[in-house]
Amino acid sequence: MLRELEKISIVLVLIVCFIGCGDVDKVNQVPPEDYLAINSVLKRWREGYETEDVETYMSAYWSQGFRYVSDMGTDGDKTDDLIFDDIRDERDSAIRVFGRFQDIEIELSVPPEIAVDEDGNQAEVRNHYRIQGFVADGESLEGGFTGWFAEGDNIFIFEKRDGEWRITEWHDEAFSDEEIRIANNL
Repeated sequence: MLRELEKISIVLVLIVCFIGCGDVDKVNQVPPEDYLAINSVLKRWREGYETEDVETYMSAYWSQGFRYVSDMGTDGDKTDDLIFDDIRDERDSAIRVFGRFQDIEIELSVPPEIAVDEDGNQAEVRNHYRIQGFVADGESLEGGFTGWFAEGDNIFIFEKRDGEWRITEWHDEAFSDEEIRIANNL
């Protein structure tokens, strides 16, 4: 009888632990309204770039505290990292790309991985991207190429200010040419 009570007690303790552990996942769950708002910003970011609409593209960012970092496809080499900490640099970069390429297409993995902090005012958003752009007919890039392709992982840091989500930081972990070949079985 005593052994059976021990077994029942152990089972009850395990059940309580499993139920308690279920709450851990709920802490990191993104509220539906925040999930939708963050995805809406990502959609605006992508569509602004694809349509070469600089105002739509830039509206995805907060200008105060903006930071962009790209490893330029060389994970271990910090000497070639590209860093913008002024939103005007991002605007100028976008304008240069829009002026040089046409038919820009961006593919983002969905759904993005989203983790919101305890306060609910900052989120880390991760996704995989593929982007390509083509030069105008009759033109070519160095080496005779008529287009450009890049692939990698984005880490966006979103902030919620006055109830609105926007991007404050963008970390572009670009793939090297070799990583692109491996990822695409080329």
